[in-house]
Amino acid sequence: MKDLFPRRFWSRLILGFLLLILFPTAAFAYLDPGTGSFIIQGIIGAVVGGAFVIKLYWKRVKAALTGKPIEEEDPDE
Repeated sequence: MKDLFPRRFWSRLILGFLLLILFPTAAFAYLDPGTGSFIIQGIIGAVVGGAFVIKLYWKRVKAALTGKPIEEEDPDE
């Protein structure tokens, strides 16, 4: 089966990305206080979302680390 993206594509993509990082242009931009609060909201949202995901999968993570089987809860209780 032929690859969807050949090696040449990936090498050119990586080279272009590296050129963008290594030779940046000056950006004359103004960041107002609203931008800072938006960034802080994003960070808080990411932390809360990560904590929620950990809460959802905590039993599986604990079982994987300890090697014990997952204890299932009885829905009738």
